Parts: sequence; structure tokens; C-alpha cells
Amino acid sequence: PVVEMGNSATQKLGKDDLEELQKQTHFDNKELKEIYKQFKKETPSGVIDKKEFRNVMKTMGFVDTFLQDLVFQVFDRNRDGLVSFREFVTALSAMTRGTPDEKLEFAFHMYDQDGDGAITKEELSSVMECFYKLVGPLISYSGKKYDSADQLVEEFFEYMDVNNDGKISLEEYKEGAMKNPDVIQGLKLFAD
Repeated sequence: PVVEMGNSATQKLGKDDLEELQKQTHFDNKELKEIYKQFKKETPSGVIDKKEFRNVMKTMGFVDTFLQDLVFQVFDRNRDGLVSFREFVTALSAMTRGTPDEKLEFAFHMYDQDGDGAITKEELSSVMECFYKLVGPLISYSGKKYDSADQLVEEFFEYMDVNNDGKISLEEYKEGAMKNPDVIQGLKLFAD
């Protein structure tokens, strides 16, 4: 059976596409077909724009537009302002069933707001300020309390910015995170 997919209704998700998505995700053939069926039901155009994505996030309890936009940018890997089925299922897989490495990349891309491959203090600060507004004082899994988002950002950079260039690369982020039990515990928030 052929299933439609992609940015236009003329693209099909054939056997080869299904096999490729099975290799790229943690979903099997049956799950991919079911996710696709639901995706097409919710988005007949085959893509989700930022407004639609925000509405979906709202129904899931995420009402902060900044947070909605952060998650949208991780799903919209090619940054064309639309989330295709392929982008959707790949991000969903990483978020819900990904390896620690995949989840670290997901989180990294959420912090790296301009997509330049590095996290700056400003980017991390804006994300932490959002979390601070949502949940109040930030408390790490090891019990350390941060009275401000800036306090957490400074410590984060002290720990992860190994080459002291004022930004954190994906490699620095992964290396630092794997040594930090608080970051690893935080990844479990995305567990299925």
C-alpha cells in the first residue's frame, strides 16, 4: 500500500520511504503507518505551520508561545517554517524513544535558537528564563537550587564551555552532559 507524505499531496510514502524512516527512527512499519494516518487526518495539507503547531502544543498543555516556538524549531529541521511528516516523525522518535545521544541532540537544537551549531549564553538564558517563569526557582535533580536563570546559565557555561570561547558546541554539550547526572536525569522527561 502507498501512503501520501511530505510537503505536497503528490509525494507518496512508498515501501522505500517506509524502510528509510524505519532506519532513521525508532518506529516500526506498522507504527509509522499509524502515525502517518493520524498526521494526515490532522493536517490534510501534509505539513504543519507554526500556527497549527502552537495550537497542538496548547492542547497538550504547553501555553507559553516561546516554548512552543523552541519545540517547533527542533521539529522544523530545514527551517522552512513548515513541519513535514518526515521531520515530525524523526523528531517525535528522538524525543520519545531516542538514545541518550539523540535526546541530547534534540535538547541542544532547542537551546541553539539561531541554528548556528552553538549555544550562546543569551540563547540559554532566554530558555532558562522561560522555564523559570513556568516552574519557579530551578532545582537540579541533585537538589541544587538556582535563584535565577542567570545563575544556572553561568554554572552551565563554566561546566560545559571547555574551550572558553563563550559558546557551547554540540560536542561540548554532549561531553559535558554525559558527565553531569542532572542533565541525564532531565533527558528522562522525554521518555515514553
